[in-house]
Amino acid sequence: MPRKLRMQGLQAELSSVNDLLQSARDMDDPVGEFQLEKRKVKIESELQSLAAHPENRASIALFFGGKPVLGSRGISAEFAGHMLQNFQELVARKFAAAELGTLGVRGPIPMKQATDMMVTNLAKGSFGFVLDELSDQEEIDATALKVIVDEVVQTIEKVSSSNELDFEEVTEQLDPRLLISLKDFFVTLDSSEATIRLVDDLADISLDSTSVHRGRLRTEATSIDESDVTLDGVLVGFLPEHRKFEMLIEGQMLYGSVSKDATEQYSQLVARGENPERQTWKVRMKRRIVTPLNRPAREVNRLLEFLGLINA
Repeated sequence: MPRKLRMQGLQAELSSVNDLLQSARDMDDPVGEFQLEKRKVKIESELQSLAAHPENRASIALFFGGKPVLGSRGISAEFAGHMLQNFQELVARKFAAAELGTLGVRGPIPMKQATDMMVTNLAKGSFGFVLDELSDQEEIDATALKVIVDEVVQTIEKVSSSNELDFEEVTEQLDPRLLISLKDFFVTLDSSEATIRLVDDLADISLDSTSVHRGRLRTEATSIDESDVTLDGVLVGFLPEHRKFEMLIEGQMLYGSVSKDATEQYSQLVARGENPERQTWKVRMKRRIVTPLNRPAREVNRLLEFLGLINA
């Protein structure tokens, strides 16, 4: 279960215990006061532990509201199945794109099995589901899947945001297949007259009917044209930790993200004592022309591979 939900539950219980503790004092009930004090200390200790230890595995709760939901009693099985599948597809495509740098327009999603999450509980309060990454291993740092799930939640929030700048920012990270998954996600919610709340380790976002409809309109109206290009240019800057690059190509400075393979190539060159920067390279890039709703087209570049030095 997401850490934020566990903390919210403990905080609600702590508030209740404080009220009962005050009643015990007012009624001069030393036995009750002693038991409640012990419970209060335990809850506060659990809250401190949760605050000090972030969750390292993916965990998210999806709460649904609206027409397909009957309070906290039930949810349309067909709707629930579609939404869980849509969310899982978003995670799988985001994960594959992050690891491989690009996805084919059609065909199976690579590494999909690595992103499978399990329904481990029903979310209380409204009807929903808790999805967890299950593993027998102890994780020291956040898993790759946890990072991707957090990013998917942020993407959903920005696509449906009332701030146009949020949507413009997130379009740089989209590829055609991820856009299709986002469209399916919002179309299923909007056509079912449903709302959603997503809670993970840190985020807690709620999308009302207006936000859901806005997300649908944007994803349906946005187009992405993608192509592979081979270019020659001077590598001006490269940030392997953030997977960002700068290249001077035909007098124009290009900026963009970097694939995992290109990052590894760069790191291997540096490890051999070579300096890849300020040299002219032949590179392969993925170029996307993104045309959002009511906005001019934008060019987004992703460095996929260093093909070799020019005049080396």
